[in-house]
Amino acid sequence: MFIEMIDLLRCVNTHEDTWLVASFRNITNRIAVEGTLGCPVCAAEYEISGGVADFRLGERIPGHEAEREPANRSPENLATIAGAYLDATQPGATVVLGGMWAGAAQELAELADVRVIALNAPSEVRESERVALVRVAHRIPLAPDSVHGIALDSGFSTAMIAEALRVARPGGRVVGPSSIEPPALGLVRARDQSNWIVEKPMEVISLRRAKLPE
Repeated sequence: MFIEMIDLLRCVNTHEDTWLVASFRNITNRIAVEGTLGCPVCAAEYEISGGVADFRLGERIPGHEAEREPANRSPENLATIAGAYLDATQPGATVVLGGMWAGAAQELAELADVRVIALNAPSEVRESERVALVRVAHRIPLAPDSVHGIALDSGFSTAMIAEALRVARPGGRVVGPSSIEPPALGLVRARDQSNWIVEKPMEVISLRRAKLPE
């Protein structure tokens, strides 16, 4: 995992939001190959092995990559679709691709000039300065409102779809499979037989006119 992307990661346990503390055993070209990420609040530890950060805490991955149906599109084609669905047009933005979509992580990073966090990616995907590989179970280890957009396939649960909306920034997009209902709090922008696109509502700030002293 490229060390500058570690700042985006968070503990999956429920408590106050905080950065993780990194301890590296092997770094190559600023990519953490072996190490540990520790939570200063609950003392949970997450191992980095072979460049992949593991946030499962012993839990089984829902829809493990070995059980997934292979993508029927090339990585280049998937990257083009994901970029359009997520409106990934802002250079340097961070997007999340899960499962099948993660197979296009490197291609999307190069196509749209974005950073990609790949969740439960196929084994052929490799980490780089723009692609971080993360294994997850039932939570997405990112801060709320922190990424431009997220695309997940049918290997993820309804709970993970809700997690996707949590970590997307206001106005950001979440792409999910038609087999799972989109989150009720999202604004459905498009839907077909395969996927839907939901936009996270913008935050509404109420401004009250200050009362002037008499």
